[in-house]
Amino acid sequence: METISLKLTKEQARLLEKTAREEGFPSKSEFVRYALARALEDRLSVETIEEIFEARRQVRTGKTVPWRRLKAEG
Repeated sequence: METISLKLTKEQARLLEKTAREEGFPSKSEFVRYALARALEDRLSVETIEEIFEARRQVRTGKTVPWRRLKAEG
């Protein structure tokens, strides 16, 4: 994966964090990846889309662990 940085207003950042949490994403990054995949789905490969949606299914079924928890257990 490639890392990018993104500047948001304070309101956008708060809304991003709140929405990611409410939707059950383990992180803001996961939410942004999911939203970007939805926006670009007609341009992404089928394989990439399937990987993104499989990751989302794993999040919804509790098969993933939030990064903060992993880091704390480190």
